[in-house]
Amino acid sequence: MIACLVGAALTLFASSATWARAEVRDAASAGGPTMSTPLTVALAGGDLAPAVSALGLVGLAAAVALVATRGVGRRVVGVLVALAGVGVVVVAARIGFAPEPAVRAARHVVDLAPSGHPRIDRVRLTAAPWAAVLGGLAFTGAGVLAAALGPRWPGMGGRYQTRAPRPLDDWDAIERGQDPTASSN
Repeated sequence: MIACLVGAALTLFASSATWARAEVRDAASAGGPTMSTPLTVALAGGDLAPAVSALGLVGLAAAVALVATRGVGRRVVGVLVALAGVGVVVVAARIGFAPEPAVRAARHVVDLAPSGHPRIDRVRLTAAPWAAVLGGLAFTGAGVLAAALGPRWPGMGGRYQTRAPRPLDDWDAIERGQDPTASSN
């Protein structure tokens, strides 16, 4: 569970950071003039890979679900966590190895080019995509571990479990102004 929390937190932190800085020019169509001075654009993980943020939230929610579930339910949550982690790794690594297609498709970059055809002169990648990869690996490992060993882990204490339903007589006692819980404690 700790690895799941740490991985999700690292993924969410990395997705909010700047992943790339790009120099953008407008490549005018039909051989016309282009912007002579490139504009530098900083692109965050949310701009280049919004799925990473969403999968990081899945990992965060799953950390709580791993504590709250037992048996087969914990195994299912573990598999979902592992799949979300693999998704983070694949998306972030794809951008880490080849950022240009994601930069070219980013809305901020397209909006800078009046012709709709931006020319990317240079892309400088930060370490943030690789931090997201590490976060994804952490909650992939946590998910695999939970799927394999989770059913053997202890569950939440009995005080969090629901008690047997009270008989309808208790509702009658409430209507008479009596406290039905006073006799059970």
